[in-house]
Amino acid sequence: RLDLSAWTVSRAINGHAEVNPKTRERIRLAMEELGFRPNPLARGLRGSGTNLIGVSFIGMRSPIMTTKLFHLQERLREHKFRCVLEVMRDQATELRVLDDLLQMHVDGVVLCYSTLPSGEGPHVRAKVPHVHVDPMYPQPGPTVALDRRRAMEMLMKHLLDLGHRRFGLLGIGRDDAWRWPALLDIARANGLDAEKAYVHCGPKTAPDKSLASGSEMAALALRHPQRPTALVCVNDIVAIGAIHGVKTAGLSVPGDISVTGFDNIEVGHYLQPTLTTIEQNSPLLMQTAVDLLLGQIRRKTRTPKATPTVSVEPLLVVGESTGPAKG
Repeated sequence: RLDLSAWTVSRAINGHAEVNPKTRERIRLAMEELGFRPNPLARGLRGSGTNLIGVSFIGMRSPIMTTKLFHLQERLREHKFRCVLEVMRDQATELRVLDDLLQMHVDGVVLCYSTLPSGEGPHVRAKVPHVHVDPMYPQPGPTVALDRRRAMEMLMKHLLDLGHRRFGLLGIGRDDAWRWPALLDIARANGLDAEKAYVHCGPKTAPDKSLASGSEMAALALRHPQRPTALVCVNDIVAIGAIHGVKTAGLSVPGDISVTGFDNIEVGHYLQPTLTTIEQNSPLLMQTAVDLLLGQIRRKTRTPKATPTVSVEPLLVVGESTGPAKG
């Protein structure tokens, strides 16, 4: 179209300073007219960067995951990277997703909520820049995680200071590696018997971590012989459902039962009562993850050294859904 060599066009597209500015502008205008875009996968096969970042995640229906993905994508766009998003369901799916992303020659990988054991991540399967965000198990590579132990300490101190000593755990089981160990330590530190202080309530029929499951689990907690005075919910969605369940039973929040959430989603500020919850500081969480990833890409570090997890401090948001213990 322009009677130029492929070499000149390639150098112009890739920003080489030696290309004449007028020639570069002719090429840009022709690209717009023809709708031409460089193929990032072809660039990757040639050994150049694709400017693609593979992102695997779980829980697309979760509002907090949507928020985190938004901030991750915004930070990457600022550095001219695009995301290839893949949803995972379990370890087998995650491994397939990871292999697919690596086959696409992505420049880096972000694994959110990975359930992979430490011996099966990208540091083993391929030497590619990567970062974990809130992995389920400790990882040897770069990792950013919300300090969930600190979050549970803040929530429980708030409730303990209000006189609560019996707690319904909604969606938080003994297999919850993020919360249960902290809850055990908090009970011991405050002279409580964890078996008596905590009532585990899991959904029987409703989908886990949904509004319906929150309402169902609250009903189970209210029927317990030693009824809890506070319901500690795995996230805000469950907490909103729990508040509905408490009100449906003819009780009030926080007059009869206090309720806490986790995630600080926007709708919690418009409830009656407003929700006491934990803010995860998603912008800082994802900015830190991007900084760690881009540091590897710029240094062309394919075998990142073992680094300590970067912890992001949570914030306690005290709403109207918690009050002094009754009885």
